[in-house]
Amino acid sequence: MEAVMKKKVEKYNIEYTVMGEEHEKDLVIFHGWGCNKEMFDFIVEHFKTKYRVFAFDLPGFGGSKEPKEIMGTMEYAKQMRDVFELLGIKTPIGIGHSFGGRILIKMATFYTFEKLVLTGSAGVVNKRPLKYYVKVYTFKLMKRIYQLKPVQKMCPNMLERYRNKAGSADYNQASPTMKQILSKVVNENLIHEFKLVKVPTLLIWGDNDTATPLNDGKIMEKEFADAGLVIFEGGTHYAFLEQAQRFIKVLDAFI
Repeated sequence: MEAVMKKKVEKYNIEYTVMGEEHEKDLVIFHGWGCNKEMFDFIVEHFKTKYRVFAFDLPGFGGSKEPKEIMGTMEYAKQMRDVFELLGIKTPIGIGHSFGGRILIKMATFYTFEKLVLTGSAGVVNKRPLKYYVKVYTFKLMKRIYQLKPVQKMCPNMLERYRNKAGSADYNQASPTMKQILSKVVNENLIHEFKLVKVPTLLIWGDNDTATPLNDGKIMEKEFADAGLVIFEGGTHYAFLEQAQRFIKVLDAFI
């Protein structure tokens, strides 16, 4: 197996791998939140004979440095467009998982892809259960109380302890900067932009996905201009890894 070489876009401190550099057509891969480009080595290896295949560590993950400011989905999308221009990537096929899919969707509203493959993609903000709003408003109340200096002196770490107790695993494991970015992007509902995605799009979902439920994929299939949904029975949010051989076969048929 040919060694996968790591490279870096110095302007943005973004690390990536590329294989199949002798080919003219490009394929790009974006990972999900808390993950990295190495999760997709099997896809890079499979497609290197036909495409110039790029797998990126998105800003703040893997070998790429954290952003210097709090970025939303649009800021991520614009920065990755700039990276594509620096690397000479033109009209690529895009593959994105979860958070990476969210960025590809946003990019597709102003940048030209040949095709998209989204697996367990984020982008739909679902109706929250009552306990979510209890957490949110409890935290807001605590922030107001915490403005009182006696409270700050008596309980110096009160807010952070509550965040760690109430937050998700992704949130708790993130740095202070990435926590703010996560809070921002998860509340950005892209559903009203789905109709702007005009390129052929393959949606691959596990029917046991609890992070981005299957219904999110069904909404995208309905709202995108040209989309088809493939369901992996028994698959979770990481169905593309759990059923990797099937995932590759479906990609081959589509791409």
